[in-house]
Amino acid sequence: MKHENKIRFLIFFNLSLIILDRLSKWFVLNHPNFYLGDLIELKLFKNPNLYFISFNSNLLYFLIGAVLLLLLFLFFRSWQKKDFLLTTGFSLIILGGLSNFFDRIFFGYVIDWIKIFILPISIFNIADLMIIGGITILIVKCFKK
Repeated sequence: MKHENKIRFLIFFNLSLIILDRLSKWFVLNHPNFYLGDLIELKLFKNPNLYFISFNSNLLYFLIGAVLLLLLFLFFRSWQKKDFLLTTGFSLIILGGLSNFFDRIFFGYVIDWIKIFILPISIFNIADLMIIGGITILIVKCFKK
């Protein structure tokens, strides 16, 4: 696939995921309790913490900004090198993080809504899956070298 087509696909894919994330969060804000069988619960969970850390510190905002700048730098480097896999990984991490950060700024908490009962720590959202997917891609890329 040509590089231009890969970029078009990446843009479409990422926009689709962000739209799905935002629409799903809107849905759960308006329908806070919904079950899919006995294993999965779609329920509004207002997450004020950052991975079990209180998010009241200005230092955390600074750290998030610094990490975002580093990720943006790495994203643009991978784009310039036409490394589609790295570009995809970084874009998923950046966009997933920005979506959750948007929640935190405008709502005061991250809107988590998927709970799978068989997993011990299993409350998450689509943006979290984007971040995990991006990290997984970067790990796979590291081991492919």
